[in-house]
Amino acid sequence: MKKIFALLSGLMIFSMILSACAPQTVVQTVVVTEVVTQEVVVEGTPQVKEVVKTVVVEATPEPKKPQLIIFNWWTAPGEREAADAMYEAFKAKYPDVEIVENPTPGGGGVNQRVVLQARMTAGLPPDTFQTLGGAELKAYVDAGQLEPLDDLWAQLDYANKIPGPLAKAVTVDGHPYVVPLNMHIQNILYYNKALFDELQLTPPTNYDELVATCEAIKAAKPDLACIGLGSKEKWGDAFVFDAVFMEEAGPADYVKFYKGELDPATFEPFKRSLEKFQALAPYINTDHAGLTWDQATALLPGGTAAMTLMGTWAIGALEKGGGWKAGVDFGAVTFPQKPERILLFHPDTYGLAKGAPNPETTLKWLEVVASPELQVPTDVIQGGLFARTDIDPTEFPDPIRQELMQYVRDNPDKLILDQHGSIAPSSFTSEYWNAIASFLVQPNVDATIQQVASLFQQFNVKDASAWYQWP
Repeated sequence: MKKIFALLSGLMIFSMILSACAPQTVVQTVVVTEVVTQEVVVEGTPQVKEVVKTVVVEATPEPKKPQLIIFNWWTAPGEREAADAMYEAFKAKYPDVEIVENPTPGGGGVNQRVVLQARMTAGLPPDTFQTLGGAELKAYVDAGQLEPLDDLWAQLDYANKIPGPLAKAVTVDGHPYVVPLNMHIQNILYYNKALFDELQLTPPTNYDELVATCEAIKAAKPDLACIGLGSKEKWGDAFVFDAVFMEEAGPADYVKFYKGELDPATFEPFKRSLEKFQALAPYINTDHAGLTWDQATALLPGGTAAMTLMGTWAIGALEKGGGWKAGVDFGAVTFPQKPERILLFHPDTYGLAKGAPNPETTLKWLEVVASPELQVPTDVIQGGLFARTDIDPTEFPDPIRQELMQYVRDNPDKLILDQHGSIAPSSFTSEYWNAIASFLVQPNVDATIQQVASLFQQFNVKDASAWYQWP
């Protein structure tokens, strides 16, 4: 008959080691010594013999907590709250994932891009990062820094949930590389409703109406800037210029121009647009060179500007940063609306970085980015339109975006990539912004035309932009 007795001291030591080490999960194995007695038969005589046994017990390692390492530049009023809404939507579905966020201050993501590119170059990519559609996205694709998402798009049937021009803006060589979560409209003119009501003004929808409105405001309120502008990062100037240029060129030639198919030196609408842009200078706040976009937007609730031309993200800034209410304190119209109402747009998007530390978690993130559960709270806060056109426009609380969303649903072919999304390569675009910003300070029509024509040649825009198709 066998009798087995475990040595209690050995078990207690084993238990103490496990208890002490469990939180750190440092101990991988534990050696336990036991003394057992057993009956053996020696030459026909039963005897009791003690035997020492050594048992190696493998400790169960604590599972690694899943992470999502993400880069974004949403730090301004309205944007920070939108980023938090994104994470809440993701956490609602995947509560165990730890989100490691690396935002970098800087309007338009300029600083963030520098930090991100340094990490990518060093072989330390995040899992996912915010990028715009268009030429900026194509630069990441050409550098081999993003994975194609054909399978995910097929799984989500995403191409049938968003407008065709939006799908084209995030597709390179037939492959989608990111999931857009919104559509920002660039060419929106925001105005102080109380002021316009007081002066009995109608919001302008083309250039001549804009000048007439500014003249009326200047006559009644000589100390008030008609147009609030922030030129510190250059692209704000290009936004205003593009609104003028769209009216002069028309949508088809606007696209051809930025694809490098028209010569600035001989394309008369470009020259006329520069002349008209120059004529707007007296109506712009004199401190525009030192302001960012959000500081310029704040001039409206601050009472020092009557209007500003900015993208849909200004809605969030005016409401969260300025304490104004859309449709009550401020109104908005797309500009221009004559002779044709075109919406210049770009999307905020996320993709899967090549070499991502947590690819499976990232795909879960992208699935949530494509969902109404994320897009509704995020876009309502941040100011963009929904990427998905199957979401009811009345999910927006303000009449501005309700109308815009319905217009996009009914007229998806009216969407054209804007200065942020960029038809032309980003290397050209940054220099182009410099040229337009310099023109506003020291206008020289002929010199600027020659400078821009040279940039088109220098950056081989015609070949580099051939990927973009509209509508």
